[in-house]
Amino acid sequence: MKRLFIETSKGQLHARAHHGDAASVTLPPLVMLHAAPGSALMLSNLQVRFHQRSLAVDLPGMGDSDPLPIRSGNAEPTISDFTDMVEEALRNAFDEPVDVYGTLSGVRVALELANRQPVSVRRVVLDGIGMPKPEQLDELLAEYAPPFTPDINGNHLMNTFQLCRDQYLFYPWYARDAEHRRPTGLPSADALHLKVMESLKSAAAFRPLIRAAFRYDCAAALAALKQPALITADGSAVRADLPVLEFPPAEPLTCPPDLLDKRAARIAAFLGG
Repeated sequence: MKRLFIETSKGQLHARAHHGDAASVTLPPLVMLHAAPGSALMLSNLQVRFHQRSLAVDLPGMGDSDPLPIRSGNAEPTISDFTDMVEEALRNAFDEPVDVYGTLSGVRVALELANRQPVSVRRVVLDGIGMPKPEQLDELLAEYAPPFTPDINGNHLMNTFQLCRDQYLFYPWYARDAEHRRPTGLPSADALHLKVMESLKSAAAFRPLIRAAFRYDCAAALAALKQPALITADGSAVRADLPVLEFPPAEPLTCPPDLLDKRAARIAAFLGG
C-alpha cells in the first residue's frame, strides 16, 4: 500500500493506492470512497483483497485530506461540493476510465460521480445505501452527527469512542435499544481503535458530510444511473433498501460483513477481476 496526496484547486486529498497484480492490469483502476466518520484506512482490509489497481480516497476534511473551503455565508456543503473536489483529484490522477466503490456516505459521492461522468466511470459498487425514511430525516439531521467540540476534560474523546462503537451495534447509533439493534456485532478492539483515531481527525467534517449525505436524493440518483451497478448490503438494517432497486442495471447482493473474502470475490467478479 502506498500513501499519496493529490493536488486540487481547493486543497490536497490524501489517498491509499494498492498496485494490484499483473493479471488485472487491463482493468481500470478502482476508486474507493469510505463512510463517515473515518477515512480510507477503514477500507484497507477490503482494498488489499482486490487484484485490480485501486485508490482509496479520504473524502474532503476526513482522514488526512484538506477540508472544503468555507462556502459563502457559511452555507452547509452538499454532496455536490464534496464530489467537486474528488472529481478534480481523479482527473489529475487518471487519464483513463475508472470503476467506483462507495460505502454509506461514500455511496452518495460515488453516485454523483457516476452520473456526472457516464463515460469516465465504467461500473459502480454501492455498499450499504442506507436511505432514511422521510419521517426520520429531521431527527437524523439533528442527532446523528453531533459536533465534537474539543473539551478541556476530554469528554469529546469518550463521546467519539461511544459513537464509533455504537455505530456497529445500533441504527441509528444513538437509539440504544432492542428495536434498533444491528445484527453485525463489534469489530476487533484494534479495528475499533483505528476507526476512533481516524474519526477524531475527521471530527470537524463529520457533521457537514453526514448532513449532506442524509439530504442527498439517492432514489433520483439511482434512477439516473447509466452504468452497471452492484448493490451490496451487510445485514437486515440496510436490506430493506433493496426492493427500491428494481430497475436495470442494478444487481442486489447481500453478504455478511465479516466474510471479507466472499464480499471481495463477488465485487471483483462484477468488476471483471
